[in-house]
Amino acid sequence: MLFGGENAESYYDEGLTAAMKGDFEKAVAHFQKATTLDGALAAAWYQLGRCWLRLGRVPEAVSALERALTITPKMALARVELGYAFLKSGLHERASAAFAAVLDERPDTPRAALGLGYIAFQQRHWDTAFGLAERVAAAGAEPFEAHYLAGRAAHAMKLDQAASNHLYTADAQLDKLIETNPDAPEGYFLRGQIYTLTGDLARALENYAEAERCMEPGRRCRVYNEEFDLVDILAGQGWCHRKMGSPDGARAAAERILELKPGSQRAKWLLGEAGGDAERDRP
Repeated sequence: MLFGGENAESYYDEGLTAAMKGDFEKAVAHFQKATTLDGALAAAWYQLGRCWLRLGRVPEAVSALERALTITPKMALARVELGYAFLKSGLHERASAAFAAVLDERPDTPRAALGLGYIAFQQRHWDTAFGLAERVAAAGAEPFEAHYLAGRAAHAMKLDQAASNHLYTADAQLDKLIETNPDAPEGYFLRGQIYTLTGDLARALENYAEAERCMEPGRRCRVYNEEFDLVDILAGQGWCHRKMGSPDGARAAAERILELKPGSQRAKWLLGEAGGDAERDRP
């Protein structure tokens, strides 16, 4: 029995509760029921789109978010999420247009500015990505993502001090995520990525091992605009082993990757069977 009765608002509230607990599949079911009972409830369509996006169901997310915007065209939050859905689809022009439309009306929207930073990063425009992420970080908004993106962009530009400053600041933001979810792989994987970038490979390996321990078979994780699975975790371990001069460790990781993903180029690189630039090929 729903608290508040069998109506759209009650299902909407239940969906919010499930989403806050990270149970996005349950949240989707509640938001779908809410939109069935009241098709004009724009907030439910928006939340449904957000949940679909976090489940990696991008077409469904786009559909729900566009429905929310049809009902409430000036819903900036829905347009930002739509931009991220386009970004995940590789539709950079449409993502950029969505983020820019929000910033035209609300220049102080950090997630829209950060979205443009992600696009610049994917297009290897490191300086633009760094400038946008640093601006968001300086405003105190989106503390992990802003510093993480700024650090990665600075690393790509070989601005070592700036990269370290931003990456270690991002690292500190992970404490709460790991404390809240000590048996979830997300925080450990992100920490492994940070230590890999900063060159602290022993600590990176420790965190990749923790991420592997927590990882469920066949699962794909999505957090802070990052996606990874067990292959990505093993690639991180193998890359660290190779950089630390441990061919046996790199080979062991590569063999496990090939069991999961035959023909993997990353596994071949770890085995020394493929050329490539180490920085470019870093997991």
